[in-house]
Amino acid sequence: MFATESPDKPAIQVTDIAPDYEVNYKTGYIGFLNKGADVTSLGIAYFTGWDMISDIHVTHTLIVVGEDQCIEADMVNNTVKLCTLSKYFNDPNCQIFFRKPIFFNDSVGYAIAHKASLEVGKQYDFGAILTQGLSGSFPGRMLDRLLTGKLEELLGNLLNHPDKWICSELVAYALDEQLFYRDKGILKRPNSTISPQELFQDTEIFAPWKKSPPSETKTVTETITETKPETETGTETDLICK
Repeated sequence: MFATESPDKPAIQVTDIAPDYEVNYKTGYIGFLNKGADVTSLGIAYFTGWDMISDIHVTHTLIVVGEDQCIEADMVNNTVKLCTLSKYFNDPNCQIFFRKPIFFNDSVGYAIAHKASLEVGKQYDFGAILTQGLSGSFPGRMLDRLLTGKLEELLGNLLNHPDKWICSELVAYALDEQLFYRDKGILKRPNSTISPQELFQDTEIFAPWKKSPPSETKTVTETITETKPETETGTETDLICK
């Protein structure tokens, strides 16, 4: 299903677990989506190996606001909206990984969700998407070198609309408005310049996964099998799931 391999590193192992609200995801957790033809997944995706997180490619992010509710910036419908999580849990062509912010408790989670809820109904920010597209192009990368890494920020100032959102910008904003996370990690950058992948991989905002799968939830499907043994990373913090 979803794996990467190298001579000195084992392939990613991903399993699906049944969604269990308040156990493996909560209000205020951040969801990240991987969609594609090679994905076969139902429920919440969980993988072992913190050092392999960059091998998982995510393209969308959202904020959990209830057992079957999330808030996301939807490009297709040009709006920030409240929608169901079950549409992702039940989509075999979609993996959804949840990450828990550091210092998380229920009050922090509800504060993140509340901040996002105030933006529901606002429009999608196509200017911010253009910013990320231009800065990620080959000419954009060359120009960025000339501008000493400031191209995306300059484009953001020109094209970003302060009252419209893309998915990762909305999530970054909801986190950045909390004192625990303000200007930490990737949030040091302008919110409009942050991609879902950069948020997903951040090691200062989110707690890393444990090495072992969750004991309190049932593994319902294994989405990839690999004979190579997995190396130990020594990670000791909370498990967050898909």
